[in-house]
Amino acid sequence: MSSVAVLLTAAGIIGLTLFAHEVNTSIAMSQINARAFSERAIQQHEPFFAAAYEFENREVHEGTHTVASIPRPPRLRNGAATQPPGAAAGPAGTVADQRPPPVETAVVDGVVKTGIGVRSRFEGSRFGYAIATLFGVRLAPPVPFINGVISFGPDPTFFQNVALSILGAVLVASIAIGALAYFIGRFITLQAIKPLIDVTEALQRFAARDFRPQSITTAGRSDFDVLAHAYNAASEQVSAAFAERDAAEAQMRQFVADAGHELRTPLTIVLGYIDLLHRKASADDERSKFIFSSIAAEGRRMRTLVDNLVLLAKLEGEDTRLFEPFAVGELITEIVNVRRGLAPDVRFEVDEREAATAIADRGEVYEALANIIDNAIKYAPGSPIRVVSTVPQDGTVEIAVADDGPGIPPEDREVIFERFFRGANRGEIEGSGLGLAIAKRAIERAGGTLRLDATVTRGTRFVIGLRAERTRTPAMSS
Repeated sequence: MSSVAVLLTAAGIIGLTLFAHEVNTSIAMSQINARAFSERAIQQHEPFFAAAYEFENREVHEGTHTVASIPRPPRLRNGAATQPPGAAAGPAGTVADQRPPPVETAVVDGVVKTGIGVRSRFEGSRFGYAIATLFGVRLAPPVPFINGVISFGPDPTFFQNVALSILGAVLVASIAIGALAYFIGRFITLQAIKPLIDVTEALQRFAARDFRPQSITTAGRSDFDVLAHAYNAASEQVSAAFAERDAAEAQMRQFVADAGHELRTPLTIVLGYIDLLHRKASADDERSKFIFSSIAAEGRRMRTLVDNLVLLAKLEGEDTRLFEPFAVGELITEIVNVRRGLAPDVRFEVDEREAATAIADRGEVYEALANIIDNAIKYAPGSPIRVVSTVPQDGTVEIAVADDGPGIPPEDREVIFERFFRGANRGEIEGSGLGLAIAKRAIERAGGTLRLDATVTRGTRFVIGLRAERTRTPAMSS
C-alpha cells in the first residue's frame, strides 16, 4: 500500500508541475496580448479602464490573476502632479480623461475595484501561493498598458483548490486501492491456506472427541495441500481403528453377556451344593465349616461380579429404550426403605425440597442411585447418609448423596468412575470396582450427568442430574 501511495503522490506532483507550466505559458501569452491590445487601444483612443475591463474579460485563464491600474504620479513640492506617460493633455495642461482618480482604482480579473492597495492586488491563500511558487509560477513584471500598467501572476486560491483536490484524490485513491488490495490479498491468502484452516478445525474436533471422519478437499499441490492429504490419510486410519475398536468392544460385550448368562446357572448350582455341604458338616469340624463359608463367600462375590459385568455390558449396548416420566421422591423413598431394612444401624436423612418428575429409564436410575448409596454404606461406616433432591433453575432435577466418611483422595477423583478401580481408602472392604462405572453409564444413557462434588471438604458427595418434566411444591419434606 505504501508503494501505491508513493506512485499516486508522484502522479499528483507531475500533474501539478504540468499545470504550473501551463499557467506560466498563459501568463507569457497574456503579456504579449496585453502589449498588442494596448497599442490598438491607444490608436483608438479608448479609455484605460474600459480597455482594461474589455481585455481582462477576454483574457480569462484558469490559474492566473490579472490586475490593471494607473499608478499614482508622485506629487511635487508645489502640489502639482506629474503627467502619467502617454496621457493626452487638455487645454489648461490637465490630463484629459486619463487622469488617475483621487482614490486608487484597479481592474482585477475583469472586475473594477476601488481603494485597494498594492499588497492587496494579489491577495489569496498563502498556501496556494506557496504551492505556485514551489512549482515555478511567480508574479510576472508589470506590462505597460495605455497610460497604466497591467500585471499577471498565479491565482493562489485556484492553486490551493487544485492542490487540495489532487491531495484528496491521492488519499481517496490510496484508501480505495489499499482496501481493494487488502480484500484481494485476503481472498488469495484464505484460498491458499484454506487446507491449513480445515486441518486445524478438524484437529479441534478431534480434541473435542469428535472422531467422525471428515475428508478435506484440496485443489493443488502446495505444502498446505500436502498437509491436508496427510490429514486425510491419518483420519482414515483413525476411523478404521475406531471401527475395529467398536467391533471388538461389541464382541466383548456380547461375550461378557453370553458368558455371564452361561455362568449364572452352574454358579448357582455350585453355591447350592456348598451350602448343602456346609449344613451337613459336623458341628465340631470347624475347619470344614470355615472352608465351606469361605467358598460360599467367594462364590457370592463371583456371582455379584458376573451380575455387574452382565449389567454393564447391557448398559453399554445399543440404547433402544423409550424414556418415561417417574416421581423422583418415590424412587428415593423406595431405595432408602430397602437399605434401612438391610442396614438398620445406618441413619438416613432424606430431604425432598421440591417434588419433581424426571424423564429417564426408572430401572437404570434405580441401579445408579442404589450403587451410590451402597458405596456410602460400605465406605463411610457410622456416618449418616443424606439424600437430597432439588430442582435448579436450568430445568433439571438433582439428586445428591453425601456422607461424612473418609472421602476420596484428590489423586483418585479423576479415575473414580473407571471400571475395576478401587480407591486407596477401601481398606479390607470387598468390592468389584464396577459400582460407580455402572452408575455413571446408567445416568449417561438417561441423558443425565453424574459427578463427584469437588467442593466438599469432608466426606463424599455425588450429584446426579436428570431432565425434569415438571416440578411442584411438595406437601411435606422427610
